[in-house]
Amino acid sequence: MNDALNNSVRSQTSAADALYHGLLNADLMNGNAPRAATFNRASEVDADFSNHPDLACCGEVLRPFWADDGRLLGVCQRCGQKYIDKAQVRYGGSPWIGVDLDGTLAHDLGNNRGLDEIGSPIKPMLTRVQKWIAEGKTVKIFTARASSPRQVVAIKKWLAQHQLPDLEVTNAKDLRMVELWDDRCVQVTTNSGEPVNSRGIAKSKGRPTRMDHGQQGTLSGFVYRLRILLAF
Repeated sequence: MNDALNNSVRSQTSAADALYHGLLNADLMNGNAPRAATFNRASEVDADFSNHPDLACCGEVLRPFWADDGRLLGVCQRCGQKYIDKAQVRYGGSPWIGVDLDGTLAHDLGNNRGLDEIGSPIKPMLTRVQKWIAEGKTVKIFTARASSPRQVVAIKKWLAQHQLPDLEVTNAKDLRMVELWDDRCVQVTTNSGEPVNSRGIAKSKGRPTRMDHGQQGTLSGFVYRLRILLAF
């Protein structure tokens, strides 16, 4: 049964890879940049990592890891295809800090950037993230780019180039997210709908940007994070 499952996975993967690379080669022959998400490459393929640790995609063996939501995942570093072992699930996870990419961790290149192009690191934020990781805190890259498997691959390459570990890339929040660092965020007082510090809201490139959290914002954020931690 396990052999049949693995053969099924390999068959699905081979067919998807053939279609994907066929479209990719057609683009290159026509002088076009490789297209993103021509079809749904973000769908998850069932896998059995226990009995088949050598499962590969695009010619490279997958390296499964535990996601914070308790799933055992493998992600192809070339095409971004996700594989999930539904037979292995563990619950728990640690509180995590979300860090936006463009404009927060990396310089925002604007609308004229290439599809996979990411700006140079913003040094104060890069240093802060490295410090968190050294302290054993869980950090995730929280970005809209996570909706594209190709973009996820580009982000992970960028992380490696700048001496950061293989951080999870996501665009989804959960109850274990205790902080979000983002150039577009405006912190509001809990249950009020009002900004913590209205003087700290300014317009930058046509969008609201946090300028100064202030003492009240710091206290409110600390109380919120403490409440989340105590809930678990």
